[in-house]
Parts: sequence; structure tokens; C-alpha cells
Amino acid sequence: MAEAPLAALRALKRSGITEAAAGRIPGLLRAIDDPVDRETAGLLLTGSAVRTALAGTGRFTPVRLGLLASSTVDPVPPLLAAALLAEGVQAETGTTGFDQWRFEILAGAPNLKELAPAVTACLLDDTAVFDKVADPLDVVEVEERCAGLPAELDTWLTAFEGAPGGIAVLNTIPLSALRRDRWVDYASKARAEAAWHRMNAAILDLAGRAGVVVLSAESLTGRAGAQAASDRMRHLGGHAWSTDFLDAYAREVARVVLARLGRARKCLVLDLDHTLWGGVVGDDGVAALKIGGAYPGSAHAELQSLAKDLSRQGVLLAVASKNDDAVARDAVATHPDMVLTADDFSAFRADWNPKPGNVSSVAGALNIGTDAMVFVDDNPAERGLMEHQLPEVAVVPLPADPAGYAAALARGGWFNQLALTDEDRERGALYRARARREEARADAVSVEDYLRELDTAITVEAYGTLNAGRIVQLFGKTNQFNLTGLRYGADDVARRVETGEAAFFGVRAADAFGDNGLVGALALVREPDGDWTIENFVLSCRVFSRNIEDTVVGLVLRAARDAGAPGVRGRHVPTAKNGRFADFYPALGFTGAGGEFRHDLTRLAELPDWVAVGTGEGKFHVS
Repeated sequence: MAEAPLAALRALKRSGITEAAAGRIPGLLRAIDDPVDRETAGLLLTGSAVRTALAGTGRFTPVRLGLLASSTVDPVPPLLAAALLAEGVQAETGTTGFDQWRFEILAGAPNLKELAPAVTACLLDDTAVFDKVADPLDVVEVEERCAGLPAELDTWLTAFEGAPGGIAVLNTIPLSALRRDRWVDYASKARAEAAWHRMNAAILDLAGRAGVVVLSAESLTGRAGAQAASDRMRHLGGHAWSTDFLDAYAREVARVVLARLGRARKCLVLDLDHTLWGGVVGDDGVAALKIGGAYPGSAHAELQSLAKDLSRQGVLLAVASKNDDAVARDAVATHPDMVLTADDFSAFRADWNPKPGNVSSVAGALNIGTDAMVFVDDNPAERGLMEHQLPEVAVVPLPADPAGYAAALARGGWFNQLALTDEDRERGALYRARARREEARADAVSVEDYLRELDTAITVEAYGTLNAGRIVQLFGKTNQFNLTGLRYGADDVARRVETGEAAFFGVRAADAFGDNGLVGALALVREPDGDWTIENFVLSCRVFSRNIEDTVVGLVLRAARDAGAPGVRGRHVPTAKNGRFADFYPALGFTGAGGEFRHDLTRLAELPDWVAVGTGEGKFHVS
């Protein structure tokens, strides 16, 4: 009998955290269903010695977080730690005293400023409203307070931008039953509820500010079931929230953190038989498949519709099915009730090979990691095999009844982003064009012939209103060709551009198969001695191995020479995913060691003649 996940974690802690043991931790954490057990697991893995051991394995991406609240939220840091460790991220969370959320920020963040958290969550309950209401039965006073709180939070967010900065996560505020039920007349209840809804709508509008995320407490309650703490815990510990709610909250904040780190999942891999449709196409035939119409066909169509909507927002779709390829493709192409079409899939694997191998094959074809993939399959044995052989793949825990398939996938939030760009919405088409490029590569006589036939052209764009969102997103999401690992928030980029502290640029690419969109971003600063420094350079994996990166740096070198700079500096800071580019700068004529490089601009290599350079506004420059 398999050891329970929590017991296994305790055993790992007792025996010492080795690199191999650390590799088991994400899978064990994902296998824990009970929120209390998840909290316990988080506590096990956040002690000083364990934290040091985990960091020493190099398996986890570090991140600093802040937590503020208007009530006791002691379970949140361990729950958040567990949720993030399950995704390969190790959090250091700074907190403040009880109900210090206002003072901490308005006083300049004395407890959090030095920590400089990437994300700070501020969980508010209805005491944030009623602590400034003298008479809780005075509906007019409650209405006025509800009307004023969003403006107070807007001021709070302005102070937050100064210190500690980063992403702020707020929430809508539920009106507790004990507060609501104090009124005995239905007119007062209705007026208070109406004021409350208007207040929460205004709080949700704050998400229009850069660097602000607002979570819906109502949505989290729907996942958690119970929202309010027990009356006993409310009196004994100042708790406002149930452990189930805090667990749902921690998981959602973890999704925000993953989006901030560029760790949101990118690809949804779908089974076919009994998953995208009811029935087995090889046995039953295309006409007998259940899609749409009455249940269970309606449930399978619902899953397809959700997958279609995800693909329209930049999620790549792939098939991994135990089937004959021709039979599976024919069903997708010819069944009249299919919601998804062949063009919706960026990769299609229908054969009799083990699915973990096919998922790895899809990842390789799309040039993404298997840790960017989500797997949906009705068969528990297939899900178990995936969890065992590729534990980094997120496996959706489907219920036995297909009626719950779509809800189970949607509930996970694996693909959540801070914001969407036009490039996100076109990602599926971009990857299908990439597949045609790979076909052309296979047919080419040589690599250089292929690159010339590809007819790549790039344009450099200075940071501006139209490309700001995509430039920030590229720095945030790119993990492989990300030379220093630096990630910039929207406010940080805008401020540094305005003050002249740094210059930011985007790189757009197009070729014979279509427009690739904005695929690269670069930050430049001028040093006191006049040198230019490439503070960071990121490039989408869609356009690797086409010498675009060489061309971009070549353009920077020429612009620096023409501006009279004595040299250009570049850095490579190792991360878990950028190791293959450690020699990028030396290969372009930079000298140095230990990740610190410099080009003296005396001899510049020729630019690749198969990459054309547009003549737009984007010549590189630094203030």
C-alpha cells in the first residue's frame, strides 16, 4: 500500500532533503486533498533548516511575497508555501501585525520594503468597512462608508506603488451573515446589500490599475464551500475565514505569483475517447460518438467548448490519444458536432505509444517544457502513469461523471495570466505557422538555405503605449532565453523610461509564413563610464535558432559605437532554464568570465544576411 503523501513528506524531512528527495515534493504536495493537511505540509517545509536545504537543491525558483490582512490569516503562509512548492517555486513570505494593512502601506511599508516582495496579497473582510462605522444599524452611514472605501483603497494603492511595490492582490469583501442579520427590516437589508454590491463593483474596477489584481471572494467561496470561520475561532483567534476558504485563497494567490514569474501553463493536452467525445472511435465508428445534444454528449461538447475558449486566449491545444492516427483525425474532421477542429490543435499524437512519451514529444515540437503542460484524460491509469513518469505535468483530476469534466479543468486556473495581449490571442496560429516552418526546414538542402528561404525580417520598436503590455509580458513570461532572469513590472518600466534611467525596446519578427508578432524585449542602461549595458534580453522560444538574437545584439553594438560609447556590457545570470545560453555573449565577440561580459566595439561581426532589418523608429538608444 502506497504511503500517504503527508507521511511521506514527514519521512523526507526526517531523512534529510537531498536533490532526489526534493524532486518528489511537488508530486506529494499535489496529491494532498485536505486543506488542513496542506497547511501541515506547508509548515513542515518552511522551517529554517528545511528552507535552506530546499534552496540548496536548485530545484525551486525563489520568490518573495508579502501578506497583509484585516483579520487573523496565520494558515495562509504555509498554505501558500505548499501551493507554490507544488509548482516548483519556493516562497519567502513577509507579514505584519494583526490588522496592520492600512498602517503598513501608508507608513511606507516599514516591514515589507526591505523584503521587496514581487507580489503582496491583502485579504480584507468586512471589518475593513465596519471599523469606521459608528452605528452599524445606521444604513445611511453604512452606505456612505461603502461608497468611500474604494477611493480609500485607490489611495492605498498609490502609496503601495512607492513601497513595497510589485503586484498588489486585493479581494472583494463579503458581507458576513452576522452583520447582515442585525437588521430586522427587509428594506434596510436590501439597502445595505445594494450598497455592498456597488462597493465591490468599484473594488473590482481597481483591477484596471497597472499591477493590481482583484480576486472575487464569491468565486473563491464557490470553490471552498464554507467561507466564514466558525464562531468559536472568530472569538478565540480573531479569524474571519474558514480554512477551506483560506486554502482556496492561497491557491489563487499562487496562480497570480506563477503568472508574475512567467510560470503559467501554456499547453492543454487532451485525450479523445471518453474525453473529448463519448465512445471509442476505433470500436464504435465516427457516427456513434456522443458529442453535443443530450447527456452525456452535452458534457463532452462542454469540455470542447472550454478548450476552444482557452485556445482563443493563447493556450495551445494538443491531442494525446491511444488510437490509429487516420481514424482519430477523420473523427475530428468529419463529426458534425465537433466544437474543436483540426486547425485548433498545434500538435496531434494518436498512436499506441505510452502517453508520457507523446506528451514529451509534443513539448519538444512546440519548444516548451513539459512543466508548461496540462493533461486531461478520463482514464485514471493514464493519469497515474503521467503523474509517475512526468510529475511536472499538471494532471487534471477528472471525476467519474463527464458532467464535471469542464468544471474540473476550469477550476484549476493553470493558464491564468495577469493580462492578455494580441500576441496571446494569436498564439495558436503562430504555432501552426511554426509547424509549417519546421516542414520547410526538413525539406531544405542546408540550414542556411532554409534560413534564407524563411525570409525573416525584424523591426525594433521603442517602448510605447501600444507595445508596453507585450514588452512587460515578455520579460515576465520568458524563461529559456532570459539572459539575467530579471522581470519588470509595468509601473517599474514606465517609471524608468520616464526618468531616463533605462530604455526598453521590443523586437517584432515576420517571415515567409506570416507575422510572428512581438517576440523579443530588451532593456538598456548607460553606465557612469559611458558603456551601455544590456540589462536583460528575452526572446520567445518560437523564434530560436534563426539568428534573430545575434542580429539584435549586433544592432545594439552598432548603435552604441555610433553614439560614441566605449563598450557594451552583457550579463548571463544562471537560472533553472537559461543554461543553454551561457555562452551567448562570448559567441558574439564579448570577453569576460563568470557571467560578466564586455564588447569593446573595435571589431563587429557581420550581421546574418538572412535576417532583414526594418527601417522603423527603433534604432537602439540610451539616455
